[in-house]
Amino acid sequence: MSQRPQKRKTIVEAAGVPIVVEGYPSDGYSDRGGANALIIQPSAQKRKNEDETEVGEAKKKKQQFGRERMLEKQKKKESKSKVKKLQKILERKRQKETREQLFECLQQYQLPTEQLNALVSTAHRNDKEKISRDEATQSALAVQFPSKLRSLSGAQIRAAEAKAAVQENYCETSESEGDMDDEEIQHIIDKYKGKPYRVEEPNSPITVAVKDEQSDSDEEEGKPRIPRNDEDDVSDLIGDVPSNLGGIKGEKVVVTRTAEIDAARSKLPLFAEEQSIVEAINENPVVIVSGETGSGKTTQIPQFLYEAGYTSKGHLIGVTEPRRVAAMSMASRVGTELNDSDAVSYQIRFEGNRTEKTKILFMTDGVLMKEMQNDIMLKSYSVIIIDEAHERSMYSDVLIGLLSRIAPMRAKTATPLKLIIMSATLRIDDFTQTRLFPTITPKIIKCESRQFPVTVHFEKKTPENYMAAAFKKVCKIHESLPAGAILIFVSGQLEVKRLMSQLKARYPWSSDRNAKNRRNKKATPEDKDMKLGDLEEAGVADAELFEDDHEIAQIDVDITSLGDPKPGSDALYCLPLYSLLSSKKQQRIFEEVPAGCRLCIVSTNVAETSLTIPNVRYVVDTGKEKRRLHDPITGVSMFKVMNISKASAEQRSGRAGRVSSGHAYRLYSSAVFEDFESFAMPEILNKPVDQLVLHMKSMNIVRVANFPFPTPPDPDQLEIAEKRLLKLDALKVGIAKNKSKEARITPLGKTLAHFPLSPKYAKMLAMSKQNALLPYAIAIVSMLSVREPLHPIHAIRGENEEETHKLMLEALKRRRKWSGTGQCRSLGDLAVLFKAIKSVGHIDASSCEKLGLRQKAIVEVRQMQKQLSQIIAMSLNTPDVDYAVLTSEPTEAQFKMLRQIAVASLSDQIARRVDPTEVDGEVPKGAYQCQNLQEYVFIDATSVLFKSEPDYVLYQDIVQVNDKMCMQNVTIVEAEWLPRLAENYCYFAPIDDKIDPTFDEATGTIVQSVRTTFGDREWLLGEIDRPLPNNIRVYRYFAQFFLEGRVFPVMAKNVSIMLATPSVVTKTWAKLQDRSEKLVNALIEYDVRSREQLETIWKERSEYLLAEYLAWLPQSVHDRIQLEWPPCDVAQ
Repeated sequence: MSQRPQKRKTIVEAAGVPIVVEGYPSDGYSDRGGANALIIQPSAQKRKNEDETEVGEAKKKKQQFGRERMLEKQKKKESKSKVKKLQKILERKRQKETREQLFECLQQYQLPTEQLNALVSTAHRNDKEKISRDEATQSALAVQFPSKLRSLSGAQIRAAEAKAAVQENYCETSESEGDMDDEEIQHIIDKYKGKPYRVEEPNSPITVAVKDEQSDSDEEEGKPRIPRNDEDDVSDLIGDVPSNLGGIKGEKVVVTRTAEIDAARSKLPLFAEEQSIVEAINENPVVIVSGETGSGKTTQIPQFLYEAGYTSKGHLIGVTEPRRVAAMSMASRVGTELNDSDAVSYQIRFEGNRTEKTKILFMTDGVLMKEMQNDIMLKSYSVIIIDEAHERSMYSDVLIGLLSRIAPMRAKTATPLKLIIMSATLRIDDFTQTRLFPTITPKIIKCESRQFPVTVHFEKKTPENYMAAAFKKVCKIHESLPAGAILIFVSGQLEVKRLMSQLKARYPWSSDRNAKNRRNKKATPEDKDMKLGDLEEAGVADAELFEDDHEIAQIDVDITSLGDPKPGSDALYCLPLYSLLSSKKQQRIFEEVPAGCRLCIVSTNVAETSLTIPNVRYVVDTGKEKRRLHDPITGVSMFKVMNISKASAEQRSGRAGRVSSGHAYRLYSSAVFEDFESFAMPEILNKPVDQLVLHMKSMNIVRVANFPFPTPPDPDQLEIAEKRLLKLDALKVGIAKNKSKEARITPLGKTLAHFPLSPKYAKMLAMSKQNALLPYAIAIVSMLSVREPLHPIHAIRGENEEETHKLMLEALKRRRKWSGTGQCRSLGDLAVLFKAIKSVGHIDASSCEKLGLRQKAIVEVRQMQKQLSQIIAMSLNTPDVDYAVLTSEPTEAQFKMLRQIAVASLSDQIARRVDPTEVDGEVPKGAYQCQNLQEYVFIDATSVLFKSEPDYVLYQDIVQVNDKMCMQNVTIVEAEWLPRLAENYCYFAPIDDKIDPTFDEATGTIVQSVRTTFGDREWLLGEIDRPLPNNIRVYRYFAQFFLEGRVFPVMAKNVSIMLATPSVVTKTWAKLQDRSEKLVNALIEYDVRSREQLETIWKERSEYLLAEYLAWLPQSVHDRIQLEWPPCDVAQ
């Protein structure tokens, strides 16, 4: 075995020490002086002297001292809250150090994984079917889920990104620094949506990724396949994850329908989309359904949800309609289709048939608003459907704004609420804006309609006279095109009648020759039942009052210019259609048409979306409609013929494609069409919002301007409405918590909010409680609230001009007879309305026609009387009293009080006759000035006060008729009433301390005359007595008048024997007299400033002021005064 060579040993010598290198010979001597190549001389080390060392140590001490000083300053600057935060951080660190040990201790008490998977969350206790399917799916996938998934931690995110399989002994707590906010969690959910969901379990050696597969129940509910346990923890943070439907959705309902109903439903375009629609509603809290008229959305979607189980747990499906008759007819139709009329009910302002068995409730939007005043969360409903949202009625917009907040809040509870917005022509942007739905995105479903191709024809040049163009176009269609009904759209009722008369004259129809033959095809029951009721009060196109003979002349057409009709041309069976038409006459458009005749319907804009007219193939669109434009600043309404919107034009054209391909003839050019507005103006922008603001204030919505309206009203409009309510004493300005001013509702305002009326009319009812005025006030208010209860004089027509003139005179004579004399005459047009409704016995067509009343309006007046009577009876706890019964005529005093009530309630609607001497220039005869308009206004020529021309009048509204502003429903006002009844609109000059006040014996108060004006125009009302403000001056003058015997005349006999004159009390040096100060201080102590207050005190303390009064009298009369005290009969 060979020996390893030994390593050479090298010794490096320090300074002065020899270096020994192994393997080399050594002579044993150290050669310090010689040059030894193997010796390495070290470099000289630097040494500090003692002075440098001392300086360095001093510098270190100085730096150390400075650091200590800084630390002390920092400790002093630290606040208590900062110290607490630091302590919490230290505490969390200590907890983290012991976390592993804590988990190990808890693990011994953990249930086995098999037992954990068998447990069921209480949120799904009743969902048996889903539980069984989930268990089957879990067993099939063999996935072990964790017992609790608290949140998505930062470590879990990294693990998911890296696709890590294992992470042991980790569980995030609420105190972990890795907690994320809602946005981060939402981002991660969106990022990994649809990807394998990785679940990690503590101490699990293998982590299994769940495949992107879902069970049947998950597909039904629209939920991602995640563990059941974590739903409660993250559902309130994720807006787009659907909430649990177990609280509102129960077992499915099986409906047995007749074969006819099934066949009719199967033809509807919406019927084939049932599954997709129900799934969309299940998965989304808010769904927007856009579909044309005739698609069946109104009748079918409530049935879809009913069958899906949305009413099986006792909840209701609510459907709001903008019109009352629509709610009634829809309820009837859906009840028929479900073959269960008890399950479908309606509730409108005047009546309803809602019972305990009701599952689907059709109602007006106002009814739901009223219900939300008592239950803002709508806990009894599982679904709310807002129908006809395209009409943009005021309360529909408010409901959408309220429900946009309620639906997300209910989604976080065990019983979520589904919101469905349905419309024919929907402005998608208005209902999907972030301001309306900040946390969720509504699901949009577009439904195809039952539409055939429609060819749209424009004019090369827009005609000046659209009525003449319409007449010519109908003649050409009738004489040259195949069979098919013609639908003509005009702007107003008078145009309807005029065009019909011209068409009948050119194509006459004789009922005798056509009596034997009838049209073989009838209107379907669906069209009759579903759509006819929607005609009620649809728009303002039928305002006959505001059309005159001048307008008739403009639409005259020269029939002879077209030549004679073609030989063999069929007759035209012309029918009118407008909202004020009676229901019986409206039905005729669905009846049989005589053989050999072509149906021709002349309609206003009510036929755009409100109904489906059968067999229409040709549409003639004038592009005009009559709108009522309301100025929210001035309160003036004006009826004006204007161009329609593009959406309305599309709706009109669509009427031609319901049964077959059709043609739409637009009597305007394509260039003019491009200038049309895209959509009509929402009602909330063109209507007074006083009632709306008051209702929202009653629901504790204080800042109405911040409310999420789909289309926000003008802030000036809301501000003016609040000012009117403040002057009506319905609101009162208060100070909020943030020291800002805000208007809150008063007790009077809460009372007014109970009535479905304008706040002004509601105040009339509130004030009429006294003096047995309620029946009369209810009658007048009901007539004022209904549109056109009397046939307008200008709209009366006879067979010829002579008969027309005769009928007009008879109507005017009847109204003047109703106006009466005395105070009844001063009540003016309001007395006419009262006498008119009182004269109606049985509400039949003949009786109403004889009295010049509109039957449809009188029926509504009767219903409103009944409803108002019920509301008042409930508030007064007199359920057996019917306040709507008019048993007798009001007395003169009652007529006068009715006038005063009207002045107190409509104080902002007062006009004064113009005095020609006060203005420059010529003043038209009968000119008046109101507060809000610069132009002159006039009493309407049909008013019973037209020739009276009183100085002050009160009007219901102002309407522009041609070039004049006319006041409607006028009442005489006495100028001396205004300071007392319209005090909030009066300006009283400041009290002058240099003028002595007087004692008002009528009111028993201290008053002083001041200059008074009314309104912003400062109409001078003269010198008016005003009570003195509450200060020391009023007590001194009350003491003087008390001593002088003006308060109680029986004390005047003692003035001559007083020790000092009573006027001494009001002198500046009165403090020098002890008796003066004692009397004044006694009045201040009990706040006595009027005779009534003093009599009230004497009822409890009969000796009050006796000692103070005796101090002013000699001793000789004290006994007599004590026997006569107090000097009034009330106390004795």
